[in-house]
Amino acid sequence: MRVIYLLLLITIVSCSENNSFGKYNELEQKAMLQFKGKEFEKALSNFEQAINLKPKEDVSIYFYATASALKAGKKNKAKELLIASIHNTNASKSYFLNFNEFNEFRNEDMFSEIEGNYDSHISEFYKNIEHPEIYREVDSLMKLDQEYRNNGSERKEISRIDSLNISRLIEITKKYGWQKKGWLVLWHQRGTYGEDNYVWNFFKPHIDKEIKEGKIKRSFWTNFEEEKSIRENKQQIYGYYWNQFDEYPLVDIENVDKRRAKFDMPPLWYLNRVYGIELPSGYKKL
Repeated sequence: MRVIYLLLLITIVSCSENNSFGKYNELEQKAMLQFKGKEFEKALSNFEQAINLKPKEDVSIYFYATASALKAGKKNKAKELLIASIHNTNASKSYFLNFNEFNEFRNEDMFSEIEGNYDSHISEFYKNIEHPEIYREVDSLMKLDQEYRNNGSERKEISRIDSLNISRLIEITKKYGWQKKGWLVLWHQRGTYGEDNYVWNFFKPHIDKEIKEGKIKRSFWTNFEEEKSIRENKQQIYGYYWNQFDEYPLVDIENVDKRRAKFDMPPLWYLNRVYGIELPSGYKKL
């Protein structure tokens, strides 16, 4: 069993090229396998290395690092990581309160203490970003997007809001660069992805440039490509829709992990081991 586990880790490492996002993903994936294998100190070490590479990238890696520290009996380290997650990523209070891996430790003083000071910790996040007013504005675009989708608005009205939001996001991006929280606003333009229009004529080259410069993950467009393939061919390219493999089968399933590796995405067997997804019929691990 130890030999098989070691081989899984080696596979993860070999799939990543020598770039910062590639290294970040490699460390995160290795740590998640160790976390699932109950090797919590090793997982903690790799989570922390990933965090040190990109401390503002993702809240989930902080929370799993915190859980690793707690399970390894390192309470002070856990508290440090949990506070850093809020200061660096604006970790939502809802996610903090509902993260399952914390449940067995909820009685620890650190949780009630952090919950009681959550607003103060969030204020530290805003102190540490360059343009807090722009961050808040993009956040408001996202909330407006969801408000109209959740209140029963007609499709025509949703389309109007989407057009206003994307136009404003283009203006913001031109002046301040790509805003990570703007992803949802751009995602709701996915129905025209690949077309010759003002949205993609601006965002495609802009984000391609930032991907090339290592500022954005190489996998950024894969979800858009997946949607386009499903829309046009009723097939998946990368396997984003885990529970719809029968309805939308994978094209060239033998090479799906190679396609995923090209964009620093983990192989499907990793998703099965870590998240329990059911692997598609005909899939074979490389």
